[in-house]
Amino acid sequence: MGCDLLLINPPLSMEEIYGAFADLGSRVPHLGLCTIAAVVRRAGFTVKILDAPALNLGFKETVEFAMKEKPRFVGISAVTDSILIAYSLVNTLKSQSLQSKTIIGGAHITALPEETFNECESLDIGVIGEGEATIVEILSGKNLRGINGIIFREEGTVYLTPPGEYVQDLDSLPFPAWDLLPQLEKYYRPSPHMYLRLPSTSLLTSRGCPNRCSFCVMALSGKKFRAHSAEYTIGMIEHVMKNYHIRDIIFYDDNFLLDRKRAVEICEEIIRRKLNITWSCLARTEIMSKDILKLVKRAGCWQIAYGIESGDQRILDILKKNTRVEKSEEVLRQTVEAGIRTRGFFMIGVPGETEESIEKTIDFAKRSCLNDFQATFFTPFPGTAFYQNINQYGEYTKNWSNMSTWAPVFVPHGLTLDKLVKYHKKMHRDFYFRPKILFQYATRFATRPSILLNSLKAGLKLFAYSFLGMQKGKA
Repeated sequence: MGCDLLLINPPLSMEEIYGAFADLGSRVPHLGLCTIAAVVRRAGFTVKILDAPALNLGFKETVEFAMKEKPRFVGISAVTDSILIAYSLVNTLKSQSLQSKTIIGGAHITALPEETFNECESLDIGVIGEGEATIVEILSGKNLRGINGIIFREEGTVYLTPPGEYVQDLDSLPFPAWDLLPQLEKYYRPSPHMYLRLPSTSLLTSRGCPNRCSFCVMALSGKKFRAHSAEYTIGMIEHVMKNYHIRDIIFYDDNFLLDRKRAVEICEEIIRRKLNITWSCLARTEIMSKDILKLVKRAGCWQIAYGIESGDQRILDILKKNTRVEKSEEVLRQTVEAGIRTRGFFMIGVPGETEESIEKTIDFAKRSCLNDFQATFFTPFPGTAFYQNINQYGEYTKNWSNMSTWAPVFVPHGLTLDKLVKYHKKMHRDFYFRPKILFQYATRFATRPSILLNSLKAGLKLFAYSFLGMQKGKA
């Protein structure tokens, strides 16, 4: 036998994930697997990570690697659009007589544990929710019936144990095991819109979200906000700067600035230590203020991405966003005034969506202080408030592989698939191909030539999609 645990990020190409937007997609480290690996290693077990997408490995090469390694356990992380490839990996490994026990973790099995096991009879164990402590218990040989937060198969019978605990003290976790990944600077690169300098990487400094948005999957990390301390976060920043020469960071937290005191401490420490780092983050408009915007700008923040979702208040209320259109418009203006670029995340095809509400979103995007715009298709993920009753709101086509938000799987009553795709193209065409935005990008290219090639390539693909009728690769 090889290592105790082989962790696999399933082989999905950028085209399979993003379709026509492949060149706009991100390839960033799988921080969940890195944290699991770090915890397992600290507990005294041997562990390896196979990030198949980063290495551009196909299905065959991924299977060959696992068969050659012969670990005690194979752990596969899967979200909804990668669950079928995860099933295929498990089934193929079992068919080739690999003696390893198979484990699946991630958002999909957390939302649908019994259905997942029914769909893949080769699965041995599923980890539900956060898996750091659970994986260590499994590797330690503890009786599976005594481990909370798992589903497992024993002599043909499936057992579901009581829920496990969330990690309350995130600082108790070791730094992610970036050293087990392929070379960080070479194999990973965010979307052209998401970095200012290279090398760039992502960090996750908190878990859980207290908001109640009806389109969001909450089961994996829960509703309670938990965060690394400012000291721990600064330690991670310095670690990736020193060991991987990182110059730019994307904080992938659902809301990096939610804890105002912590955010202030992080920014003040970046300034005090004179860290030569630029960074961007995700935030919600309703918690922003001029003073925090001025501080994050001084600390190196160059872009904030806001989950705005729609320019129609009725749709925001359906989504339970707990924000106002006017507030979003005000915060976008204040962000730009502070010298920070703005990026807006929107979705199209929400239950209750109409042609009028889509036009309101387009109008909002064009009149507001947005520098970048991204619209994805509303997707009723398992575990969301909409999932169980989605068919009462429109036509839902259940196809796990298409559930990446980049392909339409749901069409609300009153719209058609053709209209949805037409308006999706119109959104991007009307926003990006205006003199104002084109001039902004030309100016950005002049000051940041390092992003020129990737951005031009992505821009050409966006043009082809918006104007020339290119269809999504996954539609």
